[in-house]
Amino acid sequence: MRNQKIARLGLLVATGALVLSTTVAQAAEKELLDILLNNGAITQEQYDELLLKEELEQVDVAEISFAEGSGLNVTSGDGRFEVEIGGRLHLDYVDHSYDSRMGTRPVSGSQVRRGRIEIDGKFDQNWGFATEFDYAKNKVSLKDMKLGYESDSGATFYVGNQKQPYSVALEMSSNDMPFVERGVDNYLVATFTDRAIGARFDTSGSNWFFAGGVFGDSLKEGTTKGDEGWGASSRFVFSPIIEDNSVVHLGIRASYREIDLATPTLSIKDKTADFSGLNIVNTGALANAESATLFGPEIGASFGPLYFAAEHTTAQISRVGASTLDFSSWHAAASWNITGESRASRYRIDAGEFKSIRPNSDFNLSNGTWGAWELSARYAQINLNDGNIVGGEEDALSVGLNWIPTRNLRILADWTRILDTDESNPIRMFAPDMNVFTLRTQWNY
Repeated sequence: MRNQKIARLGLLVATGALVLSTTVAQAAEKELLDILLNNGAITQEQYDELLLKEELEQVDVAEISFAEGSGLNVTSGDGRFEVEIGGRLHLDYVDHSYDSRMGTRPVSGSQVRRGRIEIDGKFDQNWGFATEFDYAKNKVSLKDMKLGYESDSGATFYVGNQKQPYSVALEMSSNDMPFVERGVDNYLVATFTDRAIGARFDTSGSNWFFAGGVFGDSLKEGTTKGDEGWGASSRFVFSPIIEDNSVVHLGIRASYREIDLATPTLSIKDKTADFSGLNIVNTGALANAESATLFGPEIGASFGPLYFAAEHTTAQISRVGASTLDFSSWHAAASWNITGESRASRYRIDAGEFKSIRPNSDFNLSNGTWGAWELSARYAQINLNDGNIVGGEEDALSVGLNWIPTRNLRILADWTRILDTDESNPIRMFAPDMNVFTLRTQWNY
């Protein structure tokens, strides 16, 4: 009997020694450690030390996951380092119906509208980075490349190539818009407030958001004859109602940009489609422009399945030796989620914008579920006539039907009709009643 006890004790001691020698290489099972402690094979001090080593071992283990369907996420065990890889693919088919008397033929066909790879993450807990490259029209371009600091309170400061904080339509991701493309009014805004190299600061509270920054010119192909201009943009949003099913969004924006007089290439023009090559409105080169000031309000609301958004921009362009030009643009849009989803639940006050809806039930023939369906409509206008500049005026109506089978896939069908122009040149004279139909297959992760 005594020999059996000695044998059992020896076995326990040997087991304890084995655990002590291997816990540095791999974590010990807590249940086994409890048994060893209860049987006296290890002391309480040794038990505590082994548990500590187990925790240290687990800290070094990286976690790999798909971040709720938004990308491949790799996080270090201690949470200090994180990398997320995502992307998007937008495939478009565009067809024009037009009056041949315009004298200029718009291009119809198919294209890779966007083919992006996105890599972002953080290091040392509070430092972040983001890079985004786009393959479209058989070329690669840089979208985002920025580095910054994110405070524990949520405020961020980033430097690099990034979006300027002015228009909510521009700030909203192309993955989230209820239309294939932004409205014709966007061409006035994007000319001055598109992505650019600069410094941007964002901060927010429970019902407000502010972003501001200073930027150089947007990245463009080719060479310039003069120095690069600079600008500053800011945007403030107040949301008096933020609930799961109801949101009211009110905002005001302002932007200023200095333009180098030795670079007489500034022009404002639209496109009937991204690759059509047809401009309905076009100021031509504004060679004596020295600065531009943009300002205007924005509004948005979501009540259950209904969504509404509108923006207005006034652009004042100061010129040397000539009067200041006043241009304007605006749009008003609405959508209805037939299947009951609400954009209110996807509102982000820390970005001051609505994200894309997510289906209540994914498409599944076996279960008889069809994903989410959304109807949308938008009226947009741009006016580029003032003083001695006759850039033209255009009114356009867009109607869309969107099918969202899953959170990562969307099929969008848009019909845009040019309703009216000022008929100030042959193109604008025969552009009214032009129809542009676009079908998009959109995948993002």
